[in-house]
Amino acid sequence: MNLSDIDIRLLRVFRAVVEAEGFHKAQEQLNISTSTISNHMNQLEARVGFRLCQRGRSGFRLTSKGESFHQAVMEFFAAIHSFQSKADQLRNSHQNAIHLGILDNLATDDQCPLHSALSWFYGPCQSVEPTSLTIEVLAPDTIEKCLVNQSLDIGIGIFDHHHSDLTYQPLYRERDLLVCRPDHHLSRMADPRQLANALAKEKKVVRHFMQKREFPFIAENHDSVVATVCNVEEAALMILHGPFIGFLPWHFARRWLDEGRLVALMPERFVRYSQIFLAYHEENISQKPTARALIDRTKNEHDRIAERLLGA
Repeated sequence: MNLSDIDIRLLRVFRAVVEAEGFHKAQEQLNISTSTISNHMNQLEARVGFRLCQRGRSGFRLTSKGESFHQAVMEFFAAIHSFQSKADQLRNSHQNAIHLGILDNLATDDQCPLHSALSWFYGPCQSVEPTSLTIEVLAPDTIEKCLVNQSLDIGIGIFDHHHSDLTYQPLYRERDLLVCRPDHHLSRMADPRQLANALAKEKKVVRHFMQKREFPFIAENHDSVVATVCNVEEAALMILHGPFIGFLPWHFARRWLDEGRLVALMPERFVRYSQIFLAYHEENISQKPTARALIDRTKNEHDRIAERLLGA
């Protein structure tokens, strides 16, 4: 099979579909319709000459040849990435560029040690600045994938399923409150038992990487999650302008709570804490002294903030 640019694009679609375990879930990542994905898969199967997967009402499943082909595809892209990384290293021999992936809305979180670490990094006490610092807001699973393939240097986010190739440093716990609009009927319930019983049937908004784990006190089989979003800004939009309830980080929701545009539902009871981690690939960081310096400073700032809170 002689590869062309079109074939590589088809392989990227195939990889995304396998990672998403189906056409429907791959739409968001690829930003194309399921019919287009289906056409791409048909083209790829025509090129390789065999069936790659079963799809339809019974669900998505790779064929035995499809599984072997997927492994070869992953090795192919790993080789491309390795080539790109080596080319980048030759172009940037001093290796001062840093690529950082973070969870959304860290800017409003006073607990986040990255704030003061960045101030130090660009301050008068730091003699070596990165030639470039790129920061991307990404979903946690995307951050981890990019750390593993070393297209990201540092990640900060909520990582529930730790990858064996990565190093994780706990930073702090983010406090999430269950909120709704002040005109929502739940905001007028004062009885804890009545409110707890009513929550199960309410329309809920969740982040896609959390799903029903956003509501740990609701039975797993209860199908009341009707809106799925990628980040808390999208969740806030749904809650502020729709009939939804959902968890938002306190630091992010504070402005709307202070303005009376949102109401926290019994915050002493319905509260959830999300552990925020710093993550990186040791093999990658060992070759990037500036990225290592930023990691070390972030850890130091975390320790300083923790000592201040303990002494308060």
